[in-house]
Amino acid sequence: MSNCNVYLASKPRYEILDGLRGVAAVLVVAYHLFETYFHGAPDQPINHGYLAVDFFFVHRRT
Repeated sequence: MSNCNVYLASKPRYEILDGLRGVAAVLVVAYHLFETYFHGAPDQPINHGYLAVDFFFVHRRT
């Protein structure tokens, strides 16, 4: 069990990236909520909200 803790402690953590990932998650939720009310891409306020999913899964490679 201690090997798992050593691995997690050795990885760098970027608070700004965590915050931006939170914003991306909110954008994805808003995109899906607006998708229910606005039919068609030109009418939707968050037109490319699905791109936030790609940003959400961005991670630093070591």
